[in-house]
Amino acid sequence: MPIELVLLSEVAPSDEAVARAIAETHPEGQLISFEGGTVRHAVDGDGASLLTLFESQPIVDATSAAAALAHPPAAFGLWTEVTVPRGAAQQGRELAERLASAIGGSVTERV
Repeated sequence: MPIELVLLSEVAPSDEAVARAIAETHPEGQLISFEGGTVRHAVDGDGASLLTLFESQPIVDATSAAAALAHPPAAFGLWTEVTVPRGAAQQGRELAERLASAIGGSVTERV
């Protein structure tokens, strides 16, 4: 079962931002897009899965959204689902954190 994280931000992570984060953490890795870019998958140089990002969604009910998070920030406008394989927990989390930092967001666990 994958680890479920949420990237919270005011801007959606672009393909360019994701690709830069991959390059910084796994120089031989790559970004693979599915479903017209609504699902993006990061792999390392050996093709092993690091994380999967799903299309960002605007927060409609901030109270309900915050209740679903382990450590909600004070404010956020977009919710991006992120899954990390258990076998790549540390690498995937590091990549998610680097991406969040690049776009001014944060990463937290779902409860």
